[in-house]
Amino acid sequence: MAKELNARYWEERYTAGDTPWDIGSASTPITTYLDGLQDRGARILIPGAGRGHEAEYAHRAGFRNVFAMDLTDEALKDLRERCPSFPMDHVLVGDVFTHHGSYDIIIEQTLLCALDPSLRERYVDTMHRLLKPGGVLVGVLFDQVPNAEGPPFAASLAEYQQLFAKVFPSARFERCHNSIAPRAGRELWVKAVRQERGTVACAVYDGLEAAATMREEVKLVLDDGSERTSVPLDIVHRDDGEFVLLRDGTELDIDRVRKVVRNIIP
Repeated sequence: MAKELNARYWEERYTAGDTPWDIGSASTPITTYLDGLQDRGARILIPGAGRGHEAEYAHRAGFRNVFAMDLTDEALKDLRERCPSFPMDHVLVGDVFTHHGSYDIIIEQTLLCALDPSLRERYVDTMHRLLKPGGVLVGVLFDQVPNAEGPPFAASLAEYQQLFAKVFPSARFERCHNSIAPRAGRELWVKAVRQERGTVACAVYDGLEAAATMREEVKLVLDDGSERTSVPLDIVHRDDGEFVLLRDGTELDIDRVRKVVRNIIP
């Protein structure tokens, strides 16, 4: 791709006022969703928040744990000026792909379409990682003919379905019925839930955490039927997944562990 969509690129766009994606207020489909939520204590991340209209709306509506994130501070400084009561430690400047956190809700508003299409799979993987089990990614996607000269890099409904299915198999898409006039008929509402851990997965986590706390040697039964005996030292969370750090210094993908057998030494 000819242009590099880095922090400097976006900073120059905001400095020049070249921000046609900024509608000057919070997106109606998103405000409608927020109005229907009961839990004002939910941890909400808005990555690619831009000037933070949705973050401001949620904050003024009483949500106490809203985090607005963007790659450049040039975008977010407008939020600070408009809404001085917004917690400054909830204004995050950085790359969402390297961000660490755990959220009940992630709100999508023009972030995915701003990314180079080669990053789309990494996007859904990152959203899944940042959500708590049972957490939800919601928001607005542009449904239109893909634009190779973006941003924005929109996509079709079929492309979104294929993209999300690998990580969010229950993701649902529907036409937005309350878009602002310039976007009417071009917006899809996405709702993608990170599935709760099943009984087996919860037992694996519990077993690993207990063994790590006690420095107890355990037997790990892996997905290929093999077994490994070692002492778990810690559970490591990274962009590419969750791993158990073993005594010999190796890291084992937790998704490969099917069973933790404790107390194998008398």
